[in-house]
Amino acid sequence: MMKCPAAGNLHSLLMFIILTLMFIAFAVLPCFCDPTEHAISSCLIRHNVSNFTLPPSLDYYTLLDFSLQNLRYASPKDQKPVAIVIPQSLEELVDSVQCCRKELFEFRVRSGGHSYEGISSVDTNEKPFVIIDRMSLNRVRVDVESETACVEGGATLGEIYYAIAKASRVHGFSAGRCPTIGVGGHISGCGYGLMTRKYGLAADNEVDAFLISPDGHVLDPNNKLTTMI
Repeated sequence: MMKCPAAGNLHSLLMFIILTLMFIAFAVLPCFCDPTEHAISSCLIRHNVSNFTLPPSLDYYTLLDFSLQNLRYASPKDQKPVAIVIPQSLEELVDSVQCCRKELFEFRVRSGGHSYEGISSVDTNEKPFVIIDRMSLNRVRVDVESETACVEGGATLGEIYYAIAKASRVHGFSAGRCPTIGVGGHISGCGYGLMTRKYGLAADNEVDAFLISPDGHVLDPNNKLTTMI
């Protein structure tokens, strides 16, 4: 006749079975992480670029719609970026571009988010892409003596006008009237404004520029640039 196990042994046996089942359950659970997100985040971390966000974090969706001016592209049906990167320096901007190229991601550069065609926010090719937002690259240095200003591409027109007005009461800049437009996109599109008829477009008043080529190389003013990339 089979003997029933003692109460203590039965308890130990049940605990063993439960723990074994838990171990098996954890062992066979699939990984729900997106491999595309892992690829771009790993590359950014290796290059010490830490200011980026991935879905489904709250920061991701806050930044995604932060400067989006055309709400048609806020629809859940539109493809969303696998990551949003906010470089803090020129070096981080270069590394962000190179990571996108290395991991075969398309990327969209956003300054003020006023691209009504959604060029800086969506990808119509339905391919994985990354938004590189330049909102932190917004420093403006005004030199009244030379009547020039050094402006980072993420600065808005309002920030430029404020810096100029703070430095001088008689100087200005021929550009648009909307203060939240990013200067990077504005000048790339020539930059029409209220003073254009007398002082030309914003692009006409651009003296020089640091450019980043599609392969992530910095082209500086000393190289005698002849073409815009």
